[in-house]
Amino acid sequence: MNIRDRIKAIDDEYSENEIFLEHGLLSLMLYESIQYKKLIVDINIERDKCTATEDRKRFIYLYKQVYFAQRKKLKAILAGIEDRTAVIFPEPSKKDMIRLWGDIRQYDDSISNAENIYRYAAACIRRALGDTEEEVYILRYYPSVYYNYPESYIGGEFYYRYENEVIIYNKVNILIDGMHHFKLYVNDETSILDKRSILNVFAFLNGCPNFEFLNNTHVNQKLNDLYQSFDLLDCIRLRHPNYLKSDVEKPIYLELPILKNKCGRKIIAFNKMTHEGILDLYYAALKQFKPLPRCVFLYRVFEYAEANHYKIQFNPAQYKPEDTIEYYLNLALNYNPNPLYYIGFGSKKAKPRLCNFFTALKLEAKKYWLNGLLLRFCPIRRQVKSYI
Repeated sequence: MNIRDRIKAIDDEYSENEIFLEHGLLSLMLYESIQYKKLIVDINIERDKCTATEDRKRFIYLYKQVYFAQRKKLKAILAGIEDRTAVIFPEPSKKDMIRLWGDIRQYDDSISNAENIYRYAAACIRRALGDTEEEVYILRYYPSVYYNYPESYIGGEFYYRYENEVIIYNKVNILIDGMHHFKLYVNDETSILDKRSILNVFAFLNGCPNFEFLNNTHVNQKLNDLYQSFDLLDCIRLRHPNYLKSDVEKPIYLELPILKNKCGRKIIAFNKMTHEGILDLYYAALKQFKPLPRCVFLYRVFEYAEANHYKIQFNPAQYKPEDTIEYYLNLALNYNPNPLYYIGFGSKKAKPRLCNFFTALKLEAKKYWLNGLLLRFCPIRRQVKSYI
């Protein structure tokens, strides 16, 4: 593929001084560089003929050249719009703009119709330019997103909070396939541990279990139906003394966190973690509904931290599990993660209110600790051991 000749041909054909609105204002609202997009599609086709990761990596250079050229062209078009030398035709009417925007207040009557169009066109070109900058950033810092290949779909109950974002963990990534389905993307260097870790991270972000799709659609459906019944709010529900005896499902809704994106981009990136096993154990606990099994798996989280962190860091002469629990409990109570919110219904007289999930858990943990966990620790430990 002679990328330079293809780019030069597009550059010669693609006018910087004229914008033809083939579909009226929709051509601006959905503005994209069609010629460059077709070239990207052609590169995708050639890349996907290769299976080896090293062969696929060679296409990174081609992608960069296309997006660099597209960025340069969009900047030139934006400059022409800003200094009002670019021609936009046919000119939409005021009625067309108000009908598309759905809000008459967006139209400024103090300026001309042409000026309203120029302002709107500038905003649309800036959006297209921002999208291009996103791809340049990914190619520069996370090129694996472009050379990874899809391996499997991910099943589970999702809320599509991350539909427009790419989730990355140690050169493995999760993306939407265009039909609201999440797919796992890997490469030849991907380990089983990395795959499992990004799925665990995804389960943590969504607050519910997930699974890789199998070839057996019946098993997929059974797993999907099962996992839809689990979520983080069980940690609060199961603390209610009469929950298992009642037929009331409260609270019923959890608002998942809005995470901080990488440098304001559409990227949620995680560095490789030192203790990936913690997520495995947490995920196993998430899939338990009854109190005792959940306690068992959460206890395994404690055992992991005990063996792989606490004893190594403090090397106590006389070890007592109570000291370890108190150490991690204090860390948890003083840590302020991104808030998770749910609707607290309260009593019949109280109005529904927005509650912080972690605040509720901290209050429950304090009550449990003050009510004599230390005195009951040994029996609980024996019960958990016998269950395992």
